[in-house]
Amino acid sequence: MNARTRETVHLALPAAALSGYAVRPADGPARLERFDANAARRCAGVFDIVVRGDFLGVVAATPEQARHAAAALRPVWQSATKSTLPAAPHVQRVASQGDAADALARSAQQVEATYCWPLISPRPDASGAATAEWRDGELHVWLACPQPGALRIHLAALLGIAESRVSIVCDADPPPYHDDFCAHQAAADAALMAQAAGRPVHATFHAADAGMHGPKLTLDVASALAPEPVYRVVASATHRGSVPLALLHTGVVPPLADAAQIDPSLVPPYAVRHLDVSATLPLDVPVDIAARGHVFAHESQLDELATQAQLDPVALRLQWLDDAQGIQLIERVAAQSGWKGPLQGHAHADNGIRRGRGFAYASVVDVENGRPARTWSAWVADVEVDGRTGDISVTRVTIGHEREAGRTDAQPHPTALRDDVTTATRQLMAGGRSHDDWGAGGAAEDTFALANHEPGRAVAAPPRVEIVGALAGGAAATLPAAAAVANAIHDATGVRLREPPFSAGQIRQALADQSAPRSQPPRRRWLLAALAPLTALAGLCATVMPWRAPIAPGAPPEAGFYSAATLERGRLVAAAGDCAVCHTAPGGVRNAGGLPLETPFGTVYSTNITPDIETGIGNWSFAAFERAMREGIHRDGRHLYPAFPYTAFAKVSDADMQALYAYLMAAEPVVSRPPETRLDFPFNLRPALAGWNALFHRNEPFTADANRSALWNRGAYLAEGLGHCSACHSPRNALGAEKGGKAYLTGGEAEGWEAPALTALSRSPLPWTEEDLFQYLRTGYAARHGAAAGPMAPVVESLRELPESDVRAIAHYVASFGTASSQSPAVPEATQVEQVEARSDAAALRLSGATDRLYQSACAVCHQGNAGVPQFGVKPSLALNSNLHSTRPDNVIQAVLHGVSAPPHAGIGYMPGFADSLDDAQVTQLVHYLRDRFAPDQPRWHGVEETVAKIRKQSTH
Repeated sequence: MNARTRETVHLALPAAALSGYAVRPADGPARLERFDANAARRCAGVFDIVVRGDFLGVVAATPEQARHAAAALRPVWQSATKSTLPAAPHVQRVASQGDAADALARSAQQVEATYCWPLISPRPDASGAATAEWRDGELHVWLACPQPGALRIHLAALLGIAESRVSIVCDADPPPYHDDFCAHQAAADAALMAQAAGRPVHATFHAADAGMHGPKLTLDVASALAPEPVYRVVASATHRGSVPLALLHTGVVPPLADAAQIDPSLVPPYAVRHLDVSATLPLDVPVDIAARGHVFAHESQLDELATQAQLDPVALRLQWLDDAQGIQLIERVAAQSGWKGPLQGHAHADNGIRRGRGFAYASVVDVENGRPARTWSAWVADVEVDGRTGDISVTRVTIGHEREAGRTDAQPHPTALRDDVTTATRQLMAGGRSHDDWGAGGAAEDTFALANHEPGRAVAAPPRVEIVGALAGGAAATLPAAAAVANAIHDATGVRLREPPFSAGQIRQALADQSAPRSQPPRRRWLLAALAPLTALAGLCATVMPWRAPIAPGAPPEAGFYSAATLERGRLVAAAGDCAVCHTAPGGVRNAGGLPLETPFGTVYSTNITPDIETGIGNWSFAAFERAMREGIHRDGRHLYPAFPYTAFAKVSDADMQALYAYLMAAEPVVSRPPETRLDFPFNLRPALAGWNALFHRNEPFTADANRSALWNRGAYLAEGLGHCSACHSPRNALGAEKGGKAYLTGGEAEGWEAPALTALSRSPLPWTEEDLFQYLRTGYAARHGAAAGPMAPVVESLRELPESDVRAIAHYVASFGTASSQSPAVPEATQVEQVEARSDAAALRLSGATDRLYQSACAVCHQGNAGVPQFGVKPSLALNSNLHSTRPDNVIQAVLHGVSAPPHAGIGYMPGFADSLDDAQVTQLVHYLRDRFAPDQPRWHGVEETVAKIRKQSTH
C-alpha cells in the first residue's frame, strides 16, 4: 500500500462560482441521441448548456436551477454497443509460474468465483465536490483530492491541454461524507463546464449518480488443491477504475495504466506450484483501495477452497505459506483466539442467532512516512447473525500485525488501534443494499449516537479487540477485515458474500433462498395460482370484520433471544417511528403511555408499550404485535383508533418489525395505567372502524421505486412508513382519513399546530432546499426558515438518534416534491435573503406606537438582526420565518402564548411564553404587528382574536 500524497497550490478560490450539473444515462455508457436545449434555456438562471460528445451538462446560477433545467432537457439515450465503445483494453501478465491452465483442467474439483470491491463509498449519501476555473489558458481546480497527479493527467487529457497547465488545490480537510471517487468525478465535470462556459463552475457528484452498479474492482479467481496447488486471478475494473466518467462520455481515451500502477498485492502471498496473475488494462485503481480488494478476494477464495475440501482454513494457509514470519504470526493469532476450526453456526442456530468465526491474512509492502516495508497482518473475527432480521454483529476480533525487522516506527496506542478496527468492521456494514437496511455508519455517527442515548437503552457494542504481541502501526493492520468478517458470516449462515458492504438484506434474502423449495410440481403451482384470489379475498374479509379473534397471551422473549445488532436496529426503528414521542406523557416514564392526543373526535390517550405483563405489552406475542402495527387490531381483538398510525406502519418491513418488537420487549417493564380513551357517540363504536379500514387502509408493504435512487427510496421508506410524516402534514377528510394523491404532504394539523405543506405549496418566503430540510431535521433549526417547535420539536429530538445518512435520506425524499419550484429562481439565494430582510426593514419604518414598544421589549433582543449578538441561543430571523408567511396565524399564536420550552437541541435556546403576562388583546395586537412587519407582502390574518382565545384554552404538552 502506498501512503496518500497531497499537493497544495496557494490560489484563491473564486468568490462566486456558477453551479454545474452533469446529466448521465441511468444504465451505464450510452450514446446521446437528442435533448431539448430550448426547454432548458427557458428555465430561470440557466447560463449555458454544455455538450461534448455524449457529455451533457447544465450551468446555472444555483444548484436548484441547474437540476431543474437538467430535468427540462429530457435527453434520449441509445444503449452503447461493443462497436461504439472504446477499444477493448489489453491483458498484462503480472506474475506466472508453472502452467495454471493445464493444472486447472486436470483438477477434478476447483473453486471459481468473482469478487468485487467498490471503488466508491458504500454510504448512500457519499459525495464529492469541486470548483474549476479556466483562467488565462490554464485550468485551476479546488477539491479534497488524494493522488492529484493522476487527476491532473486525466483533466489534461479531458481538455486537450498539457499537464503543466493544470493546477490542483487540495483541501487537506475533506467535508463530511466525502468520497475520493466522487470528488474526481466532480472535478472532471466542473472542469469541462468551466472551459465551455468561461466562468468558474462548482459541481457535486453523489454516489447515487454512479447508478445502482457503481465502479468496482473485479477479481475472477480460480483455484484447486489437487492434483497440485494452483491459483489463477484476473483483475479488472468497471468504468476504467477511477477514471472520471466525463472522459468516457466525451470519447477521450485516458492514458493507459502501466505496471507500476498495479499494486503488488494482486499477487497472493502464498507459494503454489502453479500461479497465473494478470490484469486487464487500463486498470487505474488507487493503490490503497486496490490492496483491500486484493486481500478480500484472496482470503475469501482460500476460505471457499478449504470449505470445499473440508479442511481447516488456517491449516490450508499454513500449508501454502512459505514465509517463516507470516507462519509464526498466524499461529500466534490462532492460539490467542482459541481457534479450533470454524464454528459452523449455520448447522445449529441457537434461538435464531447464528455464530461464526472467520480467518484472514495479509502480507503486503506498506509505505508509511515515505518508507516501504513488508508488513504481516492476521485476523480472527467472531460474528453473530440474527437469522430473523439478518443483522450482523462483529463481537470479537483477534488481531496481529508486524512490520519487517529494522524498522523503528513508533508503536501505536492500543486504543487508537481498537478504534481503527471498530471503524473498519462497521464500515463493512455501512450503507445497506435495500430500503430497510440500517448501515452501521461512520465513527462520527457512532460517537454521536452513543453520546445521545439514554442510560439503560440497547446500543450495539463495538467488537472486543484482542491484540497479539506488540503491534506495528499503519493502515495495513486492517487489510484482512473484510475477508475475516465475510468468512465468519459464511461460517455462521452458509451464505457467501463476495462484495462489501455486507447488509442485513443480503443475509435475509440468501437465508430465504436456502429455505425455499427448489421447485414445485406444475399441478401444485397451478393450484396455488388458482387459490391466490381466494386468499386475497379472505384477507380482505378479515380486515373488514367488526370483531377480530383475540390472540392468546404469550411469555415475553428471554434475555439473549435477540442479538445485540437486532436490539440496536430496533432502537433506531423506534426512534424513526417516534414511538416515545406519543407514548410518553409529560413528566412520565418513557413509553409508559398517557399522552393525550387531541383529535376532531375527542381525546385519545396513548397506551403503555413497555413489556409490563399487566398494563403493557409484556404478554403480547410477535404475531399480536405485528397485527396491531399493520392492521390496527389490539391483542384482545378490539379495533384501535387510527390516531395510532397503523396506516403508515403497515409499510414497515418484516425485519424492522421484528427488531422493533425485540427492542420494546427488552426494555424495563413499567406499571402504568393511562386514562382510557372514551370518545363521544358515534365515534366510540370501535366495530365501525372495520368499515373505515375497508375504505381507507391498505395493509401493504413499502415497495421501492426502481426509477429512483437508493437514497430516495430509503428516504421514502422512512418518511412514508416509520416516520408517518403524512399523518400530520397531509390534510384529512371528514372521516379523519389522510388525503393522498395531489394532496399528499400539502399541509395538515397536529395538536393545535399547523403542519405546513412540504411541497411546492409551501408558504415559506424562501424555498426549502434539501440542505435546509436536513439542517432542520437534524438540529431543529434552519437559518432561512426558523426553529422546530410544538409537536415537531420532539420529532427532531427523536431523529437525532438516527445516523446522519438516514436524516439526509428523508430530506432528499421530501425535497423531491419540488419545494423550490414555487419561488422565482432567477435570483441567487443570498440576494433573496437580502430582499426579504430589506422588505421587512422598510415595513418597520411605518410601524410605531404601543405594539412596537411591546415588540421591542419582548422580542427584539432575540430576533432583531441589529440587536447585537445572540443572548440565549440562535437568533432566528422573523422575516424568513415560515410561520409568519402562512395563511393561518395558529403557529405564531402558539409560540407567543406558550413559547418553546423544550427545543430539540439546547443550543437553539428557549423561548419564554407570554400567556401569563399578555392578555388576549395584547397577543392579538402583537401577532398582527409581527405579520405586518415581517411578512408585509402577505394579507392580514382574520379571526386572530378568536384563535388566540381558542389556543389559550388548549393543552400545552
